[in-house]
Amino acid sequence: MTMPRKPFRTVFLSTVLALTSLVALSGCAELGLGGGSSDKGASADPFAATAPSSSMEQPYRANEFSDILIPSEFSWDREKSMIVRTDSYVGGVLQYTGRVDITSAADFFSNNMPRNGWKLAGSTKYKNILLAFIKQNKTCTIVLSEDKLLMRTEIAIYVAEDTSAGHAGGSKSSNPFGSGM
Repeated sequence: MTMPRKPFRTVFLSTVLALTSLVALSGCAELGLGGGSSDKGASADPFAATAPSSSMEQPYRANEFSDILIPSEFSWDREKSMIVRTDSYVGGVLQYTGRVDITSAADFFSNNMPRNGWKLAGSTKYKNILLAFIKQNKTCTIVLSEDKLLMRTEIAIYVAEDTSAGHAGGSKSSNPFGSGM
């Protein structure tokens, strides 16, 4: 007795469906949607950001600047980031990317920076969003931009702290935004 043969069309469609599923699942792993581990906080780099151990849904802090929260959906871009430290200055540029609406990301910073003692000194919104914050002897400028082609938001955080102001005993605050603290 011979088994009835399946038509070529049925075999072909089953094979295409299986391959499509395989490609889609590997794409999810590439986007971090699979069950793989995340590298946030796993590095021993002192400038890397650390994520909370309990939940990846919580914002995390940049190690060098612990008073700046980063939304958990953003990943630190080490290649584009830089920290400068001298006797009188600590600052740098921290770059992050993530698949988050640009307005939601701006709202996150507008709501969370004041909770860590930052005061909004000014903002601009057009294609990109710029938020300027000040704190005693510190400034932070956050520039949010969209990459519509790759469907992601990019964040550049420019931080500067005058560490000599606290050591000199003077009460004069250095503030490049011109607003008093």
